[in-house]
Amino acid sequence: MGRPRKSEGMRVVEQLNKLLIAPAEWDERELLVLDSIRKAADRGALLADLLTLEAAKEPVSTRRITELAAEVRQCEANILRWSATLNPDATEQEQKSLPHQNAALRRWHG
Repeated sequence: MGRPRKSEGMRVVEQLNKLLIAPAEWDERELLVLDSIRKAADRGALLADLLTLEAAKEPVSTRRITELAAEVRQCEANILRWSATLNPDATEQEQKSLPHQNAALRRWHG
């Protein structure tokens, strides 16, 4: 018996994992984002399959095609947006604005 086929979501996450530079690791927030990306990619693949099946039917339901295409596009947009929030190079820290830094200092030091 062969290995189970990897889902589209797992393939996407593996590609994103290749961006990590050793010994960097994803933080907890990024792991949650990766899980959302995996789910969205799996959902998008399923919807794309449904879109293909729907397009092959006679007569074609343009309403159903439009709905499925919109959902596929939404999944793709979410994956791209969420992927952009990942920081695979942990040496690059996100810059915090000066007002945010001052507010944090006031909270901690009174």
